[in-house]
Amino acid sequence: MKFNDLHRIVKIRIFVMFLFGTAQATTTPFMAIYFAKNFGSALAGVLLTVSIAASLLSGLVGGYYADRIGRRKLMILSELVFLIAYLAMAAGNSPWLNSPGLTFASFMITNVCWGVYGPADEAMLLDVTEPSQRQYVYGLFYWMFNLTMALGASLGAALFESFRFELFAAGAVVLVITLITTIVWIQETYRPPSEGSERLDSASRVPMLFGIVRSYAGVLKDKTFLTYTLAGMLGMAVEFQLPNYIGIHLESHLREQVMQLFGHPLFHVDGVKMIGLLQTENTVLVVLFAGLATRLAQRSSERTVLFIGVLFNVMGYTLMILTQSPAALALLMLFSTLGEVYSVPVRQAYLGDLAPVHARSSYLAVNGMTFGGSRVLASLGVVVGAYLPVWGMGVLSLTFGFIAVVLYQVIVPHVHTRRLAEQNPQCASSALA
Repeated sequence: MKFNDLHRIVKIRIFVMFLFGTAQATTTPFMAIYFAKNFGSALAGVLLTVSIAASLLSGLVGGYYADRIGRRKLMILSELVFLIAYLAMAAGNSPWLNSPGLTFASFMITNVCWGVYGPADEAMLLDVTEPSQRQYVYGLFYWMFNLTMALGASLGAALFESFRFELFAAGAVVLVITLITTIVWIQETYRPPSEGSERLDSASRVPMLFGIVRSYAGVLKDKTFLTYTLAGMLGMAVEFQLPNYIGIHLESHLREQVMQLFGHPLFHVDGVKMIGLLQTENTVLVVLFAGLATRLAQRSSERTVLFIGVLFNVMGYTLMILTQSPAALALLMLFSTLGEVYSVPVRQAYLGDLAPVHARSSYLAVNGMTFGGSRVLASLGVVVGAYLPVWGMGVLSLTFGFIAVVLYQVIVPHVHTRRLAEQNPQCASSALA
């Protein structure tokens, strides 16, 4: 598989992701700090929780409509509202106006827009890729996402405090470019069969809500897909322990000390700094090794890739719970990140195989909720960790990871069956049995 073999729309979406992802990463990671300074930590936590919930709910609505009116309309509408929201955030942080309230309202709108935009954008990628291409495509987008986070967060760390207006204004300029790109060069990739569903939805609020509930009830009846989402939720919950239980544990127990290389002192590190270093290490390693890992994964069986990749990832984060040695922590992050980059393209490609053409956006919207579910589980880990000893948290983390490994192994044959059904529509009835 080569980049030039990809569909034109995939190449355009990579360009859009690089521009918008980098611009977004200059501000989004620092918004919690901004809100805490202006509203207080408690209120900021409530506001951020509300914005996350709004994003999840809008994702369900967006996924429903992307399967009924197509992807392009929702993407254009979302990018237009994104642009207005970024202009408002720039105005709220301009030399003429300082308005945290306007900034939060606009930030909330961007979260809602992202919920609508995400399922339609991901479904469009599935529409224009074949099953044999998806490991490569997802590996490429995974690499690009981490690259934009590394570039954007680095710029934001240096500029956010003093140049918020300029960063939000630059984001608005980028959104003008991406909006024009989508309008001019992106064509609709999915035209749903005309069954009067659009007229039903617009005729009355009750039928619309009934349609949404009925649509997602159908998704939740898919046992293979639910197994896939549960495996992903448990695996991500282990990863999310880094900024939660592991972070709190290191902050409390890792005393300030000098990092050394071959006996030569480098710099001082404590628990808080160690978390930042581990997160930076993870991002850099993903950027460096994602391409190589994707090529290696394509030469191995998917069962092997999932077993080794998820196991390495889980073991790395579990052992981080049990150590306070900076050198050991850095080595374990290398271990877990290699597992992550090895297995992620396969795991994401499975989503394309499991989601049927007529309900892709709805499936993607439900899958998107696993991210929020994983964050909730990781947050609960902080509460449980207040009562369990460190080794108990290690056992709990390992149990989550082991269950994830087993669940991925269970669904492999079902995924292969559905992949064959997509390649040979005549087999669809038996594939979905």
